[in-house]
Amino acid sequence: MSETAAFAYTTALNRFLEKDSDHRLQIGDTSTVFWADAADAAAAAQAESVFGAFWDPAIAEKKATQDIGTQLERIRRQQPLAEVAPNLDKGVRFCVLGLAPNAARLSVRFWWENDFGTLTRHYQRFLSDMHLDPPPRDDWPPLWRYLIELAVQGKRENVPPLVAGEWMRAILTGTPYPLTLLSTALMRIRADGEVNALRAAMLKSVLIRNFAEEVPVALDPANTNKGYILGRLFAVYEEVQRAALGGHVNATIKDKFYGAASASPQKVFRTLDAGAQNHFAKLRKLSPGRAVNLEKLLGSIIELMEPGDDPIPATLAAQEQALFGIGYYHQRSDFFRKHDDTPITESDQ
Repeated sequence: MSETAAFAYTTALNRFLEKDSDHRLQIGDTSTVFWADAADAAAAAQAESVFGAFWDPAIAEKKATQDIGTQLERIRRQQPLAEVAPNLDKGVRFCVLGLAPNAARLSVRFWWENDFGTLTRHYQRFLSDMHLDPPPRDDWPPLWRYLIELAVQGKRENVPPLVAGEWMRAILTGTPYPLTLLSTALMRIRADGEVNALRAAMLKSVLIRNFAEEVPVALDPANTNKGYILGRLFAVYEEVQRAALGGHVNATIKDKFYGAASASPQKVFRTLDAGAQNHFAKLRKLSPGRAVNLEKLLGSIIELMEPGDDPIPATLAAQEQALFGIGYYHQRSDFFRKHDDTPITESDQ
């Protein structure tokens, strides 16, 4: 490599890596720089603006014009780029480089180069895989928000190394996701018992892309996957407790039993069922109608289980644990959507 070439690429890279650069995204520990190559400079700049807005709304607010915002919304609604922005679909070559610190040097986490139309289709596939109903509070969270859900104490510096770069590379190339994404999400859920939309979306996306699982977007009352059924059942037991004792329980069954129930359900569900019967006894006095509705729901879920001496398995595989979390999320969300979800308390009586 000549001195001239080295000077040229280091100068360009340093410019891209500047703090206020419009060509840089920070995704976990990976600094991601990007640029477009096109005969039309305006089209290249437009592609760079759209790409930045894909991953971080702050970039969209800083750079995007009203036209870019409209195009971005149409892309997110799965419209083909050829219809949204024909000038970007062909003739715009796009480059994405992922870099991570390595002592006094930089290591290349990933390098991707292709046309912008291909990149957009892969981005739309990522959105489709992640889609849930109900969606996250922010309809299109930036990628770093998902990564925070994988970090101990929700701190950026605790995002597991390599996950960010490997996931970003898989999104850009349309290839299977790193399995560390699944294992880390499950580990964090077991640790804190929190199954929110972001974590459920990550579980769903890995199951679809890596295992070709058919995962429901919203609550599927007819789904017979044992992990999904048990997740729904766990959510109903939790709701029975909440309805009987009110919303001010020091430790719910989720706090005590979620990790064990999602991994070794046979050890836990008999205890949960016994506790639910005690809660039902109280709930029938406080709100008979609510008790009847929850008993019917419980019965309808149990009917989906495979017949046998004990339809609750001793253990669940990782994919089934993921479906357990998704089933739990769907069923809990369904409770919160209903008007009769207000917890019953002694004062209400």
